[in-house]
Amino acid sequence: MLTLKQIEAVYWVHTLGSFHAAAQRLNATQSTISKRIQTLEDALGVELFDAATRTQLTIKGRELLADFERMLELQQSVISRVGAEGSYSGRFSFGVTEMVALTWLPGLIGRIQQVYPEIVLEPKVDLTTSLWPQMMSRRLDLVICPAVDALAPPFASIPLGYMDSVWMCRPGLVPATQGVVPVQTLMEHPLLVYSEGSLLHQGLLRALAAMRLRPKSTVVCNSMIALAELASAGLGVAYLPREYFSAYIRSNELCAVQTNLALPPLEYVAVHANNAISRHIAELARQQCHFGRWRRNGLGVPR
Repeated sequence: MLTLKQIEAVYWVHTLGSFHAAAQRLNATQSTISKRIQTLEDALGVELFDAATRTQLTIKGRELLADFERMLELQQSVISRVGAEGSYSGRFSFGVTEMVALTWLPGLIGRIQQVYPEIVLEPKVDLTTSLWPQMMSRRLDLVICPAVDALAPPFASIPLGYMDSVWMCRPGLVPATQGVVPVQTLMEHPLLVYSEGSLLHQGLLRALAAMRLRPKSTVVCNSMIALAELASAGLGVAYLPREYFSAYIRSNELCAVQTNLALPPLEYVAVHANNAISRHIAELARQQCHFGRWRRNGLGVPR
């Protein structure tokens, strides 16, 4: 007799490319995963995986994969419809960028755990360019990141909110003025920029190139907080998230500089697999999204 656990084993070995990864995902041993697949093959009377590779589906396995996916989706749909969403006890892997981790990730985790007490969360903090391939290979169930140009089925996305950034530097580094400081003046100083693979970095360099501008020099850093500290030490100018780093401005460690180059706010989205659990967690992310400093207050909602 077919069981959903057997079908899950086939699906995740195929998706993740190894018995080890599938076992971790399903919180089982590799021998258990192997046994489930063998039992399913015996019940169906066909080989689902190639005997030589053991992780590549046979022709018959590929034919059945879409049916297996629909069966797993139907399982989650039934759980959602009967209102037993809190009974979900599987693993849920998701990725976020650094600014999400610095601001509202703690609140999101608290909210998910409240709704799904038995869920096993596996968050990962990285650049969008690193998270996206993992989403495409289904190693992640959801990614919270700046909006990407195109989404491939079976993924969907919901808008979460916007993150506004502003030029910042140590007070006195740029001559004080009541008006707009030409961005050319800023480029006379070293440009402190976020990781080269980040969408913010790429957008900033495209905007400067469109104005035919090159900074005096460039310092690349993979931490927004480190960028702010370097800027406050007078080592250059940086384009930083306004709301989160407003505390630096209030303490006079940094000042905001109005220039003739300001990028539009960066839209954040939750890209998710097309299943009930992922859709619901994406909605929880929409409810939690903010880019100010996170403070503990009840369930982690910022004060």
